[in-house]
Formats: sequence, structure tokens, C-alpha cells
Amino acid sequence: METKIERAPEEVAVSEDAKFGLREATLYGINAVIGSGIFLLPREIYSNLGPASLLAIIVDILLVLLLAVCFAEVAGYFDKNGGPFQYSRTAFGNYVGFNVGILGWFVTIVAWAAMAAGFARLFVLAVPATSGHETMISILLVIALSIINSQGIKTSKLFTIFITIAKLIPIFAFCAIAVFFVKGGMDAGHFQPFVQLAPGKDLGSAMSSTALTIFYAFIGFETMPIVAGEMRDASRNVPKAIVSSILIVSLLYFIILLGTIAMLGNGIMQSDAPVQDAFVMMIGPSGAWIITIGALISVGGLNMGDSLMIPRYGASIANEGLLPKAIGKENTKGAPIVAIIVSGVLAILLLMAGNFEELAELSVVFRFFQYIPTALAVIVLRKKDMKKQPAFRLKGGMLIPILGTAISVWVLSQAKPSSLIAGVVGVVVATILYFLLGNNKKAEAEV
Repeated sequence: METKIERAPEEVAVSEDAKFGLREATLYGINAVIGSGIFLLPREIYSNLGPASLLAIIVDILLVLLLAVCFAEVAGYFDKNGGPFQYSRTAFGNYVGFNVGILGWFVTIVAWAAMAAGFARLFVLAVPATSGHETMISILLVIALSIINSQGIKTSKLFTIFITIAKLIPIFAFCAIAVFFVKGGMDAGHFQPFVQLAPGKDLGSAMSSTALTIFYAFIGFETMPIVAGEMRDASRNVPKAIVSSILIVSLLYFIILLGTIAMLGNGIMQSDAPVQDAFVMMIGPSGAWIITIGALISVGGLNMGDSLMIPRYGASIANEGLLPKAIGKENTKGAPIVAIIVSGVLAILLLMAGNFEELAELSVVFRFFQYIPTALAVIVLRKKDMKKQPAFRLKGGMLIPILGTAISVWVLSQAKPSSLIAGVVGVVVATILYFLLGNNKKAEAEV
């Protein structure tokens, strides 16, 4: 069954100057990946392999790049919002596209609620006088970011650029200083023995477990194509920004782990905040405060990115006729105002319910419902008669998309059975909604 490719309904014109250029798009991609986890990463990944976890990061960089370049190629066919939803719909039809889109929209709202709650907790640590008001802080954050988002892409772009640069300052500071302490760490024996397996682990299981942990730290790179419609020359700039942002984040992750091991050695396992403790050893007590503020800004940046991306995900589904058209309605500044309100209200309801954290863990599984169709879409879209050809094209024929799919299946196989069952339930619910909205009849009419 062929899917008829339609243009989205006429939208409010947005100035090209107001949109993200290549540099801003790369910053957006970095912001979408780096969160507070970067400051806690070393202890968790060090636990199974010791200093050899540095090799696990290199392995993971290669794995993530396989998926990232699949996104980079298929992004080159499109200039509009939607990302994986658009790719899967065009490649496999309305049914697959709707499932990818609706599940993607839902889990990103859940993840946003979790990020807002995480920001509130970090804020309380920085400002103890606000203790006990975490829920109110997180709700106010969602409301404030929704208001900023409603002012149009230019305002959102400025806030995104500002907060991303702010979050990178302490990270770059740590990395720049850390490289001068690596030799001292080697001389102190902090990298010996290089392989330190956890009890009950062999090299294979330790490497796969560590690689899985690090892989989760890269999740978020797929959000950039979702807002492709807000970027200048998206079909050319989005692929470049995806690859550039992943390479920059990879380098930062590697240096942070390297510097933390150099300063703490096995002491990483006794530290609740290894990066913070390492920075204190480098520059004194101010290091703790810098990392604390950096973590707060980092999570704030993720919230900013979510507030921009999530409504546009929902609006893109509506604009293709698979959700009520009202959800895609824009205000005079070109912002999808109805989707902004719906996304914000749902996030607030989750925050008020207070039981969303378990769902946030499940959102990792649902993300692979975007990775797998996107990797497979590379193969299908190459055979379709598309209106444009991507500026970035993978080498090696079908090898990379197949490897990207295999990696995604492998990561899913490591998930808890309960998470996999939840994923199946999600598909069933999305399927029921697909038929209730009459999307199956729309698909038949398009044939």
C-alpha cells in the first residue's frame, strides 16, 4: 500500500532569520543529549570495568553514530517537523507512522515531567529554603517554558542558545583543566590495573552492561529532526548538526570520565558525586559549587529543549491529518499554541500525580520504537520516488541501517521484561486509537 505524500496545512509564515541555523541547530542537539547524568556518569560506568570503561565509551560512540547517521540521511528528505513520525509514515504508511508518532509524543511528555521534577530537586539542593515545594517549582517551570515557547521560535531559539552555552561553560572548564591532571593520575596508578571486573562479571558481560548504561546517556539525539521545520535549510543542516553534536558530546563524555579517573581512581566508587569531587581536587571548594550550578543549568536546558520539541511533535501528527487538526493550530507568532497547551497540561498532571517516575524509566524502551523504524526507513526511502534527495548519504549500501536496527534490538533485549510488556501494551493502545480516529479509512482513501 502506497502512502500519498501530502503537504502540511498552510502554516503561519516564520522568518528564516528567526529559525535555527547550523550552529544553533548543533547547540540544540548538544543540549538535547547532555543532562545531569553527565555529572553522575563516571561512577556507574566505572563499576563493572574500572579504567577499561574508557573503551566502553569508544564502543558506544560507534554504536550511537550508527543510529545517528541513519537519522542524518533520512532527515535529508524532509524540511518539516515530525522527525521519526514523518520518516516512518512516508516509508511504511499511516499505521506505522501513527504508532511511532503517538507513542513518541506520549513518552516525551512523560520524560519532560521527569526532567521538570529533576530540576526542582536540584534547585532545592542549591536553595535549601525552597525545600518542600518541589512540585510547585516543577509546575511553574513547565508553565514558564510553555509561555516562552508560545512567543514563537525566535524567542525559544534565543533561550535555547543562552542556556546551552551556560550549561557548557562548567563542562568545558572541567575538561580543559582535567587534561592537565591525566599524567599525574597515571603516575599515581589510578589507571592500574586497566581492567577491573566487578565480582561475577566476565569481560563480555561487563562490557555489554557498561555499553548499555552509556548508550542511555546519549539518548536525545533523535529530538533534533522533530523540530526540523524550525531550522533553516533543514534537509542540509539537520544531518550535519546531528553528526556534529554527537561527536562533540562523545568527546566531552570521554574527557570527563578520563579526568575523573585521573583524580579519584578507585575512589570513584566511594563518591556520590564523582565529577564534583574531582573538580574540588583540581581547583578547590569552588569546584563543588560550579558543578552544582552546572547540573541545575543542564537540566534546565533539557527542559527548554523539551518545551520546544514536544508540542511540535504533536502538531506535526495533527498537520498530517492523523490527529484532530485543532492540535496543530498556530498563533500569530507561528507557535503551535494548542499543542503547547495540551503538552503542558499533560506534563503538569503527571507532576501532580507524582507517580510518573516509573513511566519515565519505561520511556527508554519506547524510544527504540523511533530508532528501529528510522533505521529501516533508510532502506525503504532510497527506493521511493522522493521529491528531493538527501545531501548526506550513507556509504556501504544497507550495512549501516541493518547494523543500526540490530543494535536497537540488542539494547531492547537487555531491558526488563516488564518494560517490554509495557511497550507492547503501548502499541496496542495506539492501534486502538488509530482505528477510533478513523485513520484506517483515511489511509484507504489515499491509496
